[in-house]
Amino acid sequence: MFALSAVFAGDRGVFAQNGAAKGSSLTQCTRRTVSVPPVPGTFVSDGNQVFAGYLNGTVEALSSTTLESNWRAELGGEFVSDLALVENGIAVVTNPAREPAAAAGDMSTVRLLSKESGITVWAAKVAYSERYFLGRTNGSLAIVSKDGQVTLLDRSSGQVHWQTMPIGKLSARPVFSPASVAFATADKQLTVISAQGGRVIIKQPTDFVATAITYLKNDAIAAGDERGNVTLFRAEMSKAVWRFKGGAGISSVSETDEGILVTSLDNFVYLISDYNGDVIWKRRLTGRVLDGGLAVNGHFVVFIYGENSGFVIDMEEGKLTDSIPPHDKDLVNRVPVFVRDRTFALTTVNSIEVYSLGGCEKK
Repeated sequence: MFALSAVFAGDRGVFAQNGAAKGSSLTQCTRRTVSVPPVPGTFVSDGNQVFAGYLNGTVEALSSTTLESNWRAELGGEFVSDLALVENGIAVVTNPAREPAAAAGDMSTVRLLSKESGITVWAAKVAYSERYFLGRTNGSLAIVSKDGQVTLLDRSSGQVHWQTMPIGKLSARPVFSPASVAFATADKQLTVISAQGGRVIIKQPTDFVATAITYLKNDAIAAGDERGNVTLFRAEMSKAVWRFKGGAGISSVSETDEGILVTSLDNFVYLISDYNGDVIWKRRLTGRVLDGGLAVNGHFVVFIYGENSGFVIDMEEGKLTDSIPPHDKDLVNRVPVFVRDRTFALTTVNSIEVYSLGGCEKK
């Protein structure tokens, strides 16, 4: 059995829930033009600053109110993970800039940067992977490679506490709790790794390949799959508690106070009951939501793939309350990034923009 008291997301392809009171209209608060395109996933905020990674291997910290630059750090290479906030800085993984393929002996580099200055606090070499996912567990930094190798690093020094063997090619973004790391693999398995020592504590076969997973309260995991099912597993996950059926593959699942939010490639957003999987409401959109959205201030904000636009949905009834007009430039981050209260941010290929539900703060 695994115990959960909080969930820390290691990638931006999950829901985040923040804020309490509902706002009113959507307002663009500020916008900053950037000369180098941001990298998908390398965008995060601690409330006071937003941090962005760019294609030239640079990380920049900007004021969340004015978007003025506070510092820039040139890391070199290419980003192969999201930016992850931990208690004492920002973690990121980079690879050497090589084309077309990695050279023998190449390693990936994990760095912890100071949020105040961008100076590297520590750097550690890990096995080379084209993709890493980062998250917090057991007071440490966990990193999961594309082939399912999990490494736990001391967040203060970067020292490796333990490392697993590669377990299998990931089919969904891993999720992190204070006690464990869970991920799905292409061989139709759900695996849970204990944060204490890295042992496998659960290995559960699934009927189909899982495409999205999340931790829920009460020792549960919800898994969405390629066939449009969302299945709830309890405790040791010896059997499914209930199953919801959507119209196409599931792109994201997450728990909120109102229920479980599901986005599907059938162009629908669903809110379903965490008790029995019944539909509370569903909302059809004009296109696909590929990586989930942001639950903020009683609303759910999602971006539409291919349209460079977004929608704001009332969480109680599923009604559309506002929209983000189509951009003339491609959106980069597929999920809005929470800043604070009613405020969120997004990136396009040439800009960083901050929006608010219900009014902007004075600069």
